[in-house]
Amino acid sequence: MVKSLRHPSILRVISHLRLTVKTKIWLAVTSIVLLFSFFVLFYLPVIQERSLLANFNKDVQNHANTVALGVKIAMTEQNFQGVQTAMDFVKKDPLLQFVSLLQTDTAWDAAHTRYRITRTVFKTYPEAKKVDVNAMSNDSTVVKRTAFRTPMMSGEIMLAFSTREIVQSKRHIRVTSLFFSFLVFSIGIGIGFVLAKNISVPVLKLRDAATRVGRGDLTQRVDSNSRDEIGELGTAFNKMVTDLETTRQQLEARTSELMVEKRKSDDLLEGLQRTLADLRDTQEQLIRQEKLASIGQLTKGLVDRLLNPLSYVNNFSDVSTELLAECRELLAAEPYAADEHLQEEVVPLLEMVESNIGKIKQHGTSLTRIVRSMDKLLQVKSTDFVEVDPNVFVAEQLAAYRQELDEAYRGVPLELMPGDNPENITVRLVPTEMAAVLSSLLNNALYAVHEKSLRNPDFRPALTVATVFQEEGVEIQVRDNGTGISAAEQEQLFSPFFTTKPTSKGTGLGLFISQDIVKTHKGHITVESSPDVSTTFTINLPAATVAVS
Repeated sequence: MVKSLRHPSILRVISHLRLTVKTKIWLAVTSIVLLFSFFVLFYLPVIQERSLLANFNKDVQNHANTVALGVKIAMTEQNFQGVQTAMDFVKKDPLLQFVSLLQTDTAWDAAHTRYRITRTVFKTYPEAKKVDVNAMSNDSTVVKRTAFRTPMMSGEIMLAFSTREIVQSKRHIRVTSLFFSFLVFSIGIGIGFVLAKNISVPVLKLRDAATRVGRGDLTQRVDSNSRDEIGELGTAFNKMVTDLETTRQQLEARTSELMVEKRKSDDLLEGLQRTLADLRDTQEQLIRQEKLASIGQLTKGLVDRLLNPLSYVNNFSDVSTELLAECRELLAAEPYAADEHLQEEVVPLLEMVESNIGKIKQHGTSLTRIVRSMDKLLQVKSTDFVEVDPNVFVAEQLAAYRQELDEAYRGVPLELMPGDNPENITVRLVPTEMAAVLSSLLNNALYAVHEKSLRNPDFRPALTVATVFQEEGVEIQVRDNGTGISAAEQEQLFSPFFTTKPTSKGTGLGLFISQDIVKTHKGHITVESSPDVSTTFTINLPAATVAVS
């Protein structure tokens, strides 16, 4: 019965609890500091310790491989002094516990049906060291083996290295992590205290002043001595209250005048409302344009900075390809050509490196084209509109386009179908930009018919550009009978960076830029397509009487 009475009261207390700005700052700073401390104190040392141990194991294995290779060569040449020289390779290492040359033999049972591998110590350094041929790695020792086989002998090289330096490094890493964790925690607590003091107190004063202003007291002001955003907020609040007081006085005076002339006041009030709405719309447009300009300027700077390193990537890819070719020529000449082991191991590696460099070159070139397309997108649109006859303009652009076609596309018929223009309708456009739109659409059409012809040798490509005149303007239609576009792809076709072409051939910005250009001409662009049948892009441009001025 007692619990049932207390439970609702506890819920009411919890529901009235709220987190102040100061508490939120403390929680945020403390959370970040604790997470970073956990990373520095626990996660980072574990990763470093694993990396140290892995590298140490790899180094020991490399030593074993090197000694085994030297022993194999010496045994093959019957150079027993070379065996000693190969084992001397690791003797100077202070972490070496022993290095042993083991001989492996196959022992069969009496029935000669089963066998087992036996290992005997053939040679050991230090010589007085007793070696367990089945020794394994443990916390204090890393044991690695490398087998070898020669006509004279089959065996293994077994190395044992001490891990005392790894243990010392782990201890040093943990001490360092503990120190940095404590340092970060102390700095975080100090930052949290300063932030809570410098933000919470001014915000509370501003809140109280805003509450009194909301009740009608326009004499409220807040101190704005700081030069940061809090100070700017206080200054803006004071200005807002002053403006509200001035506006209220003006409204009271204006209301008195409006009450004298009721009829005029109604018309004037309606005009003021329209003006206010226009001002708000204008203000929103100015703010939006300013944001877009800022984003464009930032992106423009990124584009300019990206082009230079991309050029270096492509250039060094070419240089690396040339160096690989020289390496191939060198390996094909004496004395390397006679080294079968070298040819079997190095030549495949060179081929793999050459393949990787080719991919770097391909993707670097693709990224360069994307960045250049972004640069083109960010260029300021021209305002030099010219009034032209659509038939004449399209004919001139097709003639110029035919002259610049690649040899692979010269055989594709490109037909112009000019429409009747009895009303002599003209359009106002920027020739260079609209020419870029036509060129982009024609490039896509040629690519579609070319891809279809590769799949079907009997396919006959057809590409037409037609003009259709209407009362309100003109349509420029680019039609092909290529691969077509699926319904799902049509929905994203004009999105930035979306392309149906491979990465090496498309940037995903051509249609997006074309749509932007057409919109600046007060027109729009649409697409109709049936997969593997035909595709038609239609550019709708208004007549010169309603075009951009």
